[in-house]
Amino acid sequence: MTAESNSANHPNDGEDTIVTACGYLTAQADLEREAAEVLSGKFDECTYDKGYAHQPLYACLTCTRPPAQYSQSPVTDDAKEPTAPAGMCYACSIECHAGHNVVELFTKRHFRCDCGTKRLRPQLPGDKDRGCCQLKRLRTALAEMENTHNVYNHNFWGFYCRCDQFYDPDSESGMMIQCLVCNDWFHDKCIGKVPDEERYDDYICRECVDKHSVLHSINSSQAIHGIVTDGQVIRLETSEDGC
Repeated sequence: MTAESNSANHPNDGEDTIVTACGYLTAQADLEREAAEVLSGKFDECTYDKGYAHQPLYACLTCTRPPAQYSQSPVTDDAKEPTAPAGMCYACSIECHAGHNVVELFTKRHFRCDCGTKRLRPQLPGDKDRGCCQLKRLRTALAEMENTHNVYNHNFWGFYCRCDQFYDPDSESGMMIQCLVCNDWFHDKCIGKVPDEERYDDYICRECVDKHSVLHSINSSQAIHGIVTDGQVIRLETSEDGC
């Protein structure tokens, strides 16, 4: 989720690189794991039966309507009454919501597809099943069911970061970084001074650090609290810092 190329992926451009068979097989296995995570399941098969899974998600702003604070979304139909947020798998975004205003939510953990459940009834032309998912088995039985373990936030209306801005990939500049805990995405400018990509593996936002006190007690050279510059922590990140 970035408007910039990642030069860290090509540290040896212009130089000869020696790759061992073991290294090649390990790299291929890593790529396969990443592909399975980003494009989980089959394109014509809903992931609902897999239960709560780590998977790429999408939201439909044609079939749902945000509350007042998110009504400025450029793709919102103001004539609709507000609804609950909902998310769906990749297959449902194509099969059940083709031609709709679909927002990509990127990868989230422990989430079950909402399409066809009480939260998300697809609005399809000439739909004889009255808003049922086109891919799920026993789909008419799901109409009044709800995935109670799903967690929703402003991402499901197309908004991201603590600045609460609608994400438009065509106009977005800079880089966005995903929080390891809450899976929200944050602008690098809203985080502060961000180390070079090769110098860190994961980011945990200040809101999650405040919420989960155990994160404050981590004492390791591999975990750094605060904004970092030249290897030095220059201030501790807290929710009071704002953007």
